[in-house]
Amino acid sequence: MPRKLDSDSQIGRRLRLRDLHLFFTVVQHGSMAKAASQLGISQPSVSEVIAELEHTLGARLFDRRPRGVELTMYGNALLARTRAVFDELRQGVKDIEFLSDPSGGEVRIGCAVGASVTFLRPIIHGFSTAFPGVILRIAEVPVTAYSGLHERKHDLILEWCVPPYSSEIVGSDVKVEFLFDDHLVVVAGPQSPWARRRKIDLADLAGERWILGRPIPRIV
Repeated sequence: MPRKLDSDSQIGRRLRLRDLHLFFTVVQHGSMAKAASQLGISQPSVSEVIAELEHTLGARLFDRRPRGVELTMYGNALLARTRAVFDELRQGVKDIEFLSDPSGGEVRIGCAVGASVTFLRPIIHGFSTAFPGVILRIAEVPVTAYSGLHERKHDLILEWCVPPYSSEIVGSDVKVEFLFDDHLVVVAGPQSPWARRRKIDLADLAGERWILGRPIPRIV
């Protein structure tokens, strides 16, 4: 059984922030040697800190493997809370920056390729005109890739989706807002018989050959 830490002061004395940072780095790299290289310290120093953490908590955080380390269920539990700790600290720094200069800041947007070359451009132009001191960082992300939101790599993600929407896909801690309805259209050349049709049913197109873009995933 993991050891019980009885008070907040005991937790503060025995679980140091720099040790949690080292733990998080080991998780990211999957290896104590790689974490040591990243942090610029020796591998024995990393192993010692991890061993002290495990002794303090009374639980094994990693299983040692020939090619690295793997989190135990106790390690996974600590990882979830450690990520939250550092996330809150980063948000605290951002809050201070905003209070010192409300006209500045940074917004990180993840979006699918289609969004970045269509409706996002005029939005960026209008936003940058209204808030010239805010830096916008745009990154293309795969469709339905929400890990960047949970890890706070992105402040928001723009993509197309097909209702009905399910919170099980994106997570209960993510707020979803539908910005607009986008209707599908058929594009045909001027000589195509479809160009002269005023109404086309999906059944009419079932047997035809079409050049299609990447399918929009259905969220179920």
